Amino acid sequence: MTAPLVADPPGGTSQRGRWRLVPAGPVTVASVLTVLAASVPGGDMPLLIAAVPAWLLSFCVWVACLAARRPRRGPLVCVLPLAGGLVFALVAAEVPLRVAFAVSEPALTEYAASLPERERWVFQERQAGVFPIGRARRWNGITELTAEGSGGTLEQCGFAHVPAGRLQSLEASRITRLSGDWYATCTDFG
Repeated sequence: MTAPLVADPPGGTSQRGRWRLVPAGPVTVASVLTVLAASVPGGDMPLLIAAVPAWLLSFCVWVACLAARRPRRGPLVCVLPLAGGLVFALVAAEVPLRVAFAVSEPALTEYAASLPERERWVFQERQAGVFPIGRARRWNGITELTAEGSGGTLEQCGFAHVPAGRLQSLEASRITRLSGDWYATCTDFG
């Protein structure tokens, strides 16, 4: 009697069993890129552009797994539809942006309070929480902060701290309330 050439490693997982994890790799990368892209106001276009091919690769791997003629494909075949549905539901509900803002709110509030009262924009890059701020201004009690790398090519997004009832003073095309007197704003230039 001869011994098998390749023995299963301790724990019982063979090399063939590890191939079942292949669909999870591209889905994980695509999900992380999508959530990171949605964590800034207006989205992060370079991350979003990187997420598209990752989702396409995930879809191709998923189709290849479905096409494989195995009697038992395993539960990982359901990973792509479930992960995609969950990620897109979280992004649609603005959960990544709201979580990133909640983490950064104390730093943004401190930075907004430190700005002098003036009409013109102050151009200085500064990190406030998880957001890099490129431009800032405070006038008539309203503070506007522009987040670097957010929005599309003809759009600039950021945050605004507006005292109650003064939203009409903002020159933004989209305004989303985040918490208290803080809003996410986007201004279209096109």
